[in-house]
Amino acid sequence: MLKILATQFNGKLQTLAKQEDELFDVVRLLAQALVGEGKVYVHAFGELEGLYPMLTEGPDQMKRVTKVKDHKTLHSVDRVLIFTPDTERSDLHAALARYDAWHTPYSIVTLGPVTETLERSIAPLALKFEKGLLPAEDGSRHGLPSLALCAFLLTHILTQLREMTEEWE
Repeated sequence: MLKILATQFNGKLQTLAKQEDELFDVVRLLAQALVGEGKVYVHAFGELEGLYPMLTEGPDQMKRVTKVKDHKTLHSVDRVLIFTPDTERSDLHAALARYDAWHTPYSIVTLGPVTETLERSIAPLALKFEKGLLPAEDGSRHGLPSLALCAFLLTHILTQLREMTEEWE
């Protein structure tokens, strides 16, 4: 079972590698804050809140990249990286309304498909990772390591962001 899961997960990572241009757009948007006076805030929803320890305790933590705080006012020089299981959440829509009112650019990374909400993002990324990797006997699928995929993606983004901003320092 582990071999099947690993093979399927590797296939998903290969699909993600095909979205290299979209990933570069995300990193470039975030780098704008770090080469200027801004900060990068990560805002995660649902099970993807498990990404937050990577920002404060992980080996890839960076200065001026942090978890968004409730009711903190952001500015146009800041950037927000949003991770969400889907784009139809009411809490996501409330956060986007605040970011729009503050004129704070954001990138949305969703496990779901492309939607109107996702297209509001300056640098959207639809992972289309909604079905489990393992088939069940009844034809359904289970085993959806969404947090693992997003942790891998966040590691990539932070690594690229570090490399890009070091060139300007």
